[in-house]
Amino acid sequence: METPEVMQAFLLWLGEDEASGARRYEDIRKKLILLFRCRGCHIPEELADETIDRTARAVLKANFQFHGDRVAYFCGVAHNVYREWLRKVRRFPAEPISEGYLELPASAGNAEEDDLLQACLERCLNAILPTKRMLLIRYYRSDKGAKIDDRQLIAKELGIGLNALRIQVFRLRNGLRGCVENCKARGDILWTEKA
Repeated sequence: METPEVMQAFLLWLGEDEASGARRYEDIRKKLILLFRCRGCHIPEELADETIDRTARAVLKANFQFHGDRVAYFCGVAHNVYREWLRKVRRFPAEPISEGYLELPASAGNAEEDDLLQACLERCLNAILPTKRMLLIRYYRSDKGAKIDDRQLIAKELGIGLNALRIQVFRLRNGLRGCVENCKARGDILWTEKA
């Protein structure tokens, strides 16, 4: 918010007085962070703040009228902020993952088998949510020296502990591995790409 007067007006919109408005502001911000975190956003605080800023700009306009639950209004704005963030994530897809990032099922070593494996990996990665795909890539991207720091940062951004992060990545990796193995067993991906 730009000025103290704007903040004061916004707090008065939220509550009967500034103190109750400030408490409601903090409560709504916590709920928004949780909402974005549950949706898989890696920057939930930024999206919550963006939601609050947009809401403040809207409600402080001279012709603004809203009757109803203020939290519901925030949720509507948060939905739009989330959809915009998701479009950005999809528009700038993560780099392709090579075998160095994830353990893939072993191939026979011939070029056709390796191409099939890579095509299956890309197909399976594209089938999962962009946020989950980015999580896997970030988790496996670092070299040995930076790996611990990077994983601690990821856990902090998600608001979870390191062990919870490991479990989440383990489940994602196992699902991905199963998808790649099924795709490889079908072997139809190269035929459809060549056709």
